[in-house]
Amino acid sequence: MLTHSFESKNMSNYLFSKTAYIKGVQCDKQLYLYKYHYKLQDPLSPETLAKFKGGHDFEDAYREKYFPFAVDIEKIAKSRNDYQALTQKALQKQVSDIFEATFVYQEVLVMNDVLTRSSGKWEIQEIKNSTELKQTHIQDIALQYFVTKGALGQDLDAKLVLNDEAGTYKIIDVTIEVKALQANIAATIEHFKNVLEQDSIPQISVGNQCEDPYKCSFWGYCHR
Repeated sequence: MLTHSFESKNMSNYLFSKTAYIKGVQCDKQLYLYKYHYKLQDPLSPETLAKFKGGHDFEDAYREKYFPFAVDIEKIAKSRNDYQALTQKALQKQVSDIFEATFVYQEVLVMNDVLTRSSGKWEIQEIKNSTELKQTHIQDIALQYFVTKGALGQDLDAKLVLNDEAGTYKIIDVTIEVKALQANIAATIEHFKNVLEQDSIPQISVGNQCEDPYKCSFWGYCHR
């Protein structure tokens, strides 16, 4: 559940990240601005920063409890440019649990909160500090499934980890739902590539999409 931007970093073998994809699902213009005009985003509010911290704390607690011996790519990497290579090394060593496993497929970059292997099959887990299963959660892990499966060349399982408000975790198998979205994911990626090939910012009027499902990170720019 990393919230860092990779859009402005040096990794050059991808066009956009999962974060950019989710922004694009909300609005083509937000995708374009995030890719090419990142610094125009609104400053993060104290409430948003607190929400991010709560999400990280929830994620860390879950991973420490259930995967105490996992390889954490973020912690061992000297820079973000190392994430992919370190992921490949961990796979070659047959590590069974990896945090922030990083893959690029069809020019899209994703990082798995948890990539774990049991009974000979890989499983991706996306951890959300939420008590409610949301469509954006499904979109998120569906893209991870598309890219990770493409990079690994094998079938996967997909699970969401939610907060059950009782001090434990609610783990939901969403593999069937995610597989049903794969054709749509592929089409959406191609659409986003076309959007990013444009020479200028898409002309999209403000509307309901500015705050649904989340307030756009470029709300101030578009509402000047």
